[in-house]
Amino acid sequence: MQIKITATSVLTCCLLLGCAEQATLQSAKPIALTQAANELHFNEFYKTPIGPYGLEPTSKLLSLNGKRVHIQGHMTQEEQPTAGIFILAALPVNIPEKEDGPSDDLPGATVFVHMPVEDANKTLAHRTGLWDLQGILQLGPKEEANGRVSYVRLLLDQSATQELSTSENMPAQGVSIH
Repeated sequence: MQIKITATSVLTCCLLLGCAEQATLQSAKPIALTQAANELHFNEFYKTPIGPYGLEPTSKLLSLNGKRVHIQGHMTQEEQPTAGIFILAALPVNIPEKEDGPSDDLPGATVFVHMPVEDANKTLAHRTGLWDLQGILQLGPKEEANGRVSYVRLLLDQSATQELSTSENMPAQGVSIH
């Protein structure tokens, strides 16, 4: 069997190879410019059992200070939410500040989620369901705008709050905030 090579067949071959190469370039995924988030769970915050010194942070929690983390939890329901922050807990929690004051049922392992500076004056309405959040973890005692003292904070970036504002009237279930 003899193959006859003509100018038309060479041109057709070049066009097919060019289309295949272009399709490969278009399907290639861009290189991620942000660092990957480390998984963090509420049960990894403090050593168990609780000892004579009270809540002691785990080595994992301490090692993630200043790094990007991914955490899932429930937005606590507050009678008087504070602009720019909300509290995330492992389970749904209702905080009746007026009646109980500081003696509420807020668990020790909580995260104070901080909106970026651009959204520090916005107050989010409570939404039920599991929240899926990413941001920079910050540790250490800090008095918050609502009068509470936090130890664990998650600093959201601007892209996360854009997703929050577009899903403001929707339940949090299935909403991914990164």
